[in-house]
Amino acid sequence: MLYGTPQRREHRAPGGALALFGSVLAAARPLGRRGNGAGQHRSPARQRSRAAPAPTRQSTSTRQSTPTRQSTPARQSTPARRSAPPSAPARQAPRAVREPQWAAQFMVRGLAGLILLALISMTLFFVLAGDHGGGDPTAGPDPIAAGMLASRTVDADPLTVEEIFPDSGTVRPTGANPYRITLTHIDTDCRTATTGELGGLLAGHGCSQVVRAGLVAPYGDYRVTAGMFNLADASGAVEVDDVLRHLVETGDGGFATLPAARSDPEALPTAQVGWRTRGHYLLYCVINRPDDSVVAADDPYAARITDDLVDSYLGTTVLGRRAAGF
Repeated sequence: MLYGTPQRREHRAPGGALALFGSVLAAARPLGRRGNGAGQHRSPARQRSRAAPAPTRQSTSTRQSTPTRQSTPARQSTPARRSAPPSAPARQAPRAVREPQWAAQFMVRGLAGLILLALISMTLFFVLAGDHGGGDPTAGPDPIAAGMLASRTVDADPLTVEEIFPDSGTVRPTGANPYRITLTHIDTDCRTATTGELGGLLAGHGCSQVVRAGLVAPYGDYRVTAGMFNLADASGAVEVDDVLRHLVETGDGGFATLPAARSDPEALPTAQVGWRTRGHYLLYCVINRPDDSVVAADDPYAARITDDLVDSYLGTTVLGRRAAGF
């Protein structure tokens, strides 16, 4: 049934009326072209009202022809968009690899910076402390590098006991316990402080003075004689240094102790000696054990005493004060 078509029995009519209706229907069929068969009854007005929305149907077909929903590229490309999320991890994967690398690089650079800072700090510490545990802050610049002690022509003032040992009771090397002074001595004859051939060697290089002291070390009560010789120039001091090692090793020359030791000339030496040259000065020390036994070459106290008195006190503190007086 379409559009409320009446029941078939309502269209029936007796006799010729049916034939008349059939002819009328046959005449009306070519005009409307909308009939679907016998039994449909539509009034002209209703047919017009139904014909009016035809443009709407055409517009509907226009909508269908518009490439919107059926042929919309967005919907057709929906699988591509849905496949996009799997590609997201591919973009994030390099990030996951780079982040640990960046953290490792940061740690390596930080460690390298700390090592470099530690090396710089250690270098500054040793430079400020000096080569032998630091020098006297009043010593001033290195007198050798400045050329202040190159010769007696430049450094003309004679040495004095008060200059070398200003405290008559103790010697206080930088960074060490004090040494007790038992005796001091100054002489213009350098032979009085030497033994064997060393006196003549010093005299040949213009030695004009020797200042020395007898001391007791704070380590094991070792007895020590320490002092310095005043030579003509630095080149002469170097020449003495070259020959002195041979004299000491062969026993043909050396330094005398203060007070002078009474020993058998035929006996082997038991003391250990140390010396340095600084400018035109020869600095030295003689170390004896309190029981006069042999001081071994690897004796730790002997090495410490040489460092305290020859290198630190005489070489840095005393000569530094002298250079600061210029």
